[in-house]
Amino acid sequence: MPAQTLGQCELKEVLSYVDPPGTNKISVSVESDDLALVVHPEGYGVYDTDDAAPILLERCEGKLRLIVWADINDQEPTHIIDLENARVDARKETTP
Repeated sequence: MPAQTLGQCELKEVLSYVDPPGTNKISVSVESDDLALVVHPEGYGVYDTDDAAPILLERCEGKLRLIVWADINDQEPTHIIDLENARVDARKETTP
């Protein structure tokens, strides 16, 4: 899989998982750089290209978020999930 450009960053392949032929599993490539982690299941894409990954984990303005293009017919992401409240240090004390 060729490197993909995201803004000014080039994402390099760091992991590619391929299942044996005849299984019902999906091959997935995972790429990363200093700003993002891109998950690209084989056979899935985004509105304007099949080469772009529909799942992106990025740090934006210092905050971690997950961006998903769950509908190939939408140009914009269908889900943008702020993960800041999932940080371990955000856990609230519970009383027994």
